[in-house]
Amino acid sequence: MITKLSKFKDSWIIKILLTLTALSFVSLFGITSYIGSAGKNNPVIEVDDIKVTKAEVNAEYAHELQMAQSLFGENLDINEAMKVAILQNIMQKELINSIMQATAQDLGVSISDDYIRKIIFSQAEFLDANGQFSHEKFSRLLALSGWTEDKYIQTLKLDIVKQHLVQGLVTGFNVPAFMTPYLEKIANQQKVFKYISIDTDKLPIDRKISQEELEQYYQDFSVQFTEPEKRDASFIVLDLNDMAAQYTPSKDEIQAYYDEHIDQFVTPEKRNILQMVFDKEDDAFAAMQKLNAGQDFYAVAKEMANQDKEATELGWVAKDQLIADMGDRMFEAKKNEVAGPVKSEMGWHIMKLIGIQAKSEMPRAAADKKIISELRKEQAYDIAYEKMAKIEDEIGAGKAFADIAKENNATIYSVKGIDDQGKAKSISKGQEKLLKSTDFVDAVFSYNVDEISQVIEEEDGFVIVNVDKIVDAHPMDINDVKPEIEKMWAENERSAIAQEIVNDVTHDLENGDSINEVAARFKLKLNTTKPLKRNENFANLNGIQMKEMFQEPLHNAKVYNLDNITIIAVADKVVDAHKKLSKDEANALLMKASAEISQEAANKLVDAYGANYDVKVDYKEAGLGDI
Repeated sequence: MITKLSKFKDSWIIKILLTLTALSFVSLFGITSYIGSAGKNNPVIEVDDIKVTKAEVNAEYAHELQMAQSLFGENLDINEAMKVAILQNIMQKELINSIMQATAQDLGVSISDDYIRKIIFSQAEFLDANGQFSHEKFSRLLALSGWTEDKYIQTLKLDIVKQHLVQGLVTGFNVPAFMTPYLEKIANQQKVFKYISIDTDKLPIDRKISQEELEQYYQDFSVQFTEPEKRDASFIVLDLNDMAAQYTPSKDEIQAYYDEHIDQFVTPEKRNILQMVFDKEDDAFAAMQKLNAGQDFYAVAKEMANQDKEATELGWVAKDQLIADMGDRMFEAKKNEVAGPVKSEMGWHIMKLIGIQAKSEMPRAAADKKIISELRKEQAYDIAYEKMAKIEDEIGAGKAFADIAKENNATIYSVKGIDDQGKAKSISKGQEKLLKSTDFVDAVFSYNVDEISQVIEEEDGFVIVNVDKIVDAHPMDINDVKPEIEKMWAENERSAIAQEIVNDVTHDLENGDSINEVAARFKLKLNTTKPLKRNENFANLNGIQMKEMFQEPLHNAKVYNLDNITIIAVADKVVDAHKKLSKDEANALLMKASAEISQEAANKLVDAYGANYDVKVDYKEAGLGDI
């Protein structure tokens, strides 16, 4: 393996002149065979005995979406192409991780827990204000990122393994300065491209769907044309606020709450304090002499105590937050008065009073109102659970739903035509949020007609459901779904027409006809670009596709499918510019070339590692179709 790497390094100049681009890890997928799909949580990646299941990939996919939404907002519109790209990236990453894990096992490379602990304990983002590792901060940051502690540790170990087995071996691929003229030539090179754009959505269809095709589609997609089970139900809502209003606390309870939570109602006097602290008594008294002579407190703190402005400002503090000897003195002092030095376990203190914030107290009537509200909330749950237990006993004894509603003075609401996904034909006004409650929907679908559900706890109270009607799942009438079938058929018909055009065009191009001749023959619009550099594009081709176009020989056709548009393109002409690059531009090119060669070396090395194992990837099971 290392020999392969050495041979690759010896031929780097040829690599630069040929491509100047890094290979992707997609070559690993080329050694893939298919895994069987006989279960709900099948492996989608296997590297010998190391397996990655569909559930693990789905969990990682959900995590990626969560992170994207946390960065760009929950309204982020992720289209199908973006979803496929995310899933492809996850599969690529998991495949490489599996190969590296297998390689580490074979080579006996292991990372100790103690080493990982030292790394985590030294990471700045996990340290508190005193520079010490904070497990609380560590856990909080992991939770915000959607990571478990175990996953973070395992990922960190694998990253270190990659550093040892890949990155550490591919450093040093530096491109020397004498290659600058060649890099300039490639950077300045431009090409003119000609291309045909076939928009599937705009292709005309010269016939209508036949009755036989209509019926065949109806049969082939019968699951899609099945009306799901739907139900009607009645329900009552017992609001916690209504229950809370039934309870009136006594004066003693109100006073007890006031005494126990005095900080909510009374804000003690606070004072804004500056402070400087010294290790030695002599230094403290020398500083006090400077202050008595009229010198600025901040200036003396900086000169004598080596404190900056932030360290000198103690801020607004209550009396009991100061060291015992200074609490009384500073809260009896007048504004701008200085006191000290006073000794504590931390050293010798000098303080200055620069602001006074008087004690404030909530009016007792307002405090009592707040206390009554809080006590009612506390008691509401006790009252509610007692009532719920009673109602559930009554349900078990066969009490009628209407009687339960009447006894509890509750309005009977209804939901009509609800399916198991929470979509309903209608629901009583003001109760729409229940359609988003999985507990509510599950209750509607867990009981038979005229059965009453158990009490369901919701955010603002409790719900009880009575099932009124069940309409079983059944096939939709073919005439009702005819417009949908016609739309599906038209999409497939246009796709077939588009594919036929692409096949005919590429066939003629491969037989030596020019793209001008082919476009004229099939009456297709031919587009010609201006001279483009490698970092420019046309027809919405991405960077990788543009690199491929620049690497193709002149007049050699490439076909790209971009959603519903197919691009057939050729490089038509090379334009060599002669712009002299600046020193900074040349250095940037050298650095880029070095990075790309190092990346290609890393890719080759991972390919070599992967060749040692039986690697299987099931794209279909992972949700990527026939790749």
